[in-house]
Amino acid sequence: MKVFFDSSALLKILKEEEGYQRVVERLKKVARGEDAGHTDTIVVAEIVYAFLSRGLEDEAMRARAYIESIPNLAVVENIPSSVSHRGAELKHKYFKRSEKTFFSLYDGIHLAVAERCSDVFVTSDPDFKGVTELKVELV
Repeated sequence: MKVFFDSSALLKILKEEEGYQRVVERLKKVARGEDAGHTDTIVVAEIVYAFLSRGLEDEAMRARAYIESIPNLAVVENIPSSVSHRGAELKHKYFKRSEKTFFSLYDGIHLAVAERCSDVFVTSDPDFKGVTELKVELV
């Protein structure tokens, strides 16, 4: 199975939040080569920023090193304009729906990248509830 990891799922591990073991189990499958793992450089930036915004520079560096060291986890670095365009379309589609009014451009780009390389989108972000482009696993 091909799995995309959103920043919220990886942050869940780094902060040891409730339910983080489900993400760890997914990553273990990736590390063993049972699943193909993907994320993107924007996810890495979001995680680094989460620590930097709290003045935790050393933790930011450790978080990035941790992500980059996960065996068989590909970090998508080159995002073509066609994927960025698709991300904007997805933001437009999901930005305002029912009571929810926030689906960021980054969310759209993550989803567009995942459409190209994954079957499952692993996240703890409820903004992805109801996404139909691929299977969303809320952790």
